[in-house]
Amino acid sequence: MVVKATKARRTEDEDSIRISTTIVRQAIMSGSAILSADAVEDDRFKMSESITSLRIRSMMCVPLVSQGGDILGVIQIATRDIGQQFDKDDLDVLVAIAQQASLAVENAKLHEDLVKQRDIERDLEFAHQIQLGLLPHNRPKYKEYEFFDYYESAQSVGGDYFDYIELPSGKLAVTLGDVAGKGVPAAILMARLYASARYQVLSRNTADKALAELNTEIASSGVGLRFITFVLAVLDPKKHTVSIVNAGHMAPLLRKTSDGSVEPIAQDKSGMPLGVLKKQVFHVETITLEKGDTLLLYTDGVTEAMDQDNKLYHKDRLVKYLKSGPDAAEPLVKGLLSDVESFRNDSMQKDDICVVCFRRKK
Repeated sequence: MVVKATKARRTEDEDSIRISTTIVRQAIMSGSAILSADAVEDDRFKMSESITSLRIRSMMCVPLVSQGGDILGVIQIATRDIGQQFDKDDLDVLVAIAQQASLAVENAKLHEDLVKQRDIERDLEFAHQIQLGLLPHNRPKYKEYEFFDYYESAQSVGGDYFDYIELPSGKLAVTLGDVAGKGVPAAILMARLYASARYQVLSRNTADKALAELNTEIASSGVGLRFITFVLAVLDPKKHTVSIVNAGHMAPLLRKTSDGSVEPIAQDKSGMPLGVLKKQVFHVETITLEKGDTLLLYTDGVTEAMDQDNKLYHKDRLVKYLKSGPDAAEPLVKGLLSDVESFRNDSMQKDDICVVCFRRKK
């Protein structure tokens, strides 16, 4: 207990705070008001050295109790004058005052907590805006391709990430990643990933080397046990090829316009997530996009969305939707999100969702 305020009848006693920890402790433990007309002779406090040394003769001690029953503190009044003993009427007055004081203290604490919470919410909202600022504001524009993307964090900030990086060769690198965890720690690492991925992709001449260097950087950065699943797809809009390198992420899904089939790409050639081992060798798988073919990259916020019975949306439902979904990229992704939302059926979003889709037009 800490003394928050003290007042003495005589000015010369202001510096001498007379508090019996024995009495205070008993009031706190019992949660009841204590009245002692003669504390020195009171059998309850016979063993208290503080009462004797402080020359306390009569005293009252009342706990400050919150509406939930928690002890907020105590008010203790003591006198050295045996001729001015406190009685039950005095105690009743002090109890009434303590009730009002308890309410005031509790309200003040609630107000303080509310101000702190508002500060936290304001900081998180600012962090949310910063994070959105890192994500692409404009989608790539190619004559024979269309793009659409979607991002939504489960909390104010999240660990999912995607980016479009135009390369000097005229190719386009599409990146998508998922930092282990959610919230502020994942968001901080996501910001680190954004800058590092851009640097490595722009400075390395092949996708596998870029991912290998990115992995070494993340693994050496001292972020603890956190890791990142990551996929890099490099589109050549002239040759209509896509070179894919995967670091432990869900395999991108290719929908073939020729037969309507949906198949995972580079599933067997996936390496371990970024940050697990400092040295990794990644493999490239290159595919050709025919007219009408669509490639979908996504995070597990889609397939691991849960309904009210804790059942997963699952990859099988995603594949089934893609087979029958619209041709164009935008309605395809929007339809997917609606299907996930319908599946969740008002249950809370538990993970970040990120989707990037691009399609070669007919």
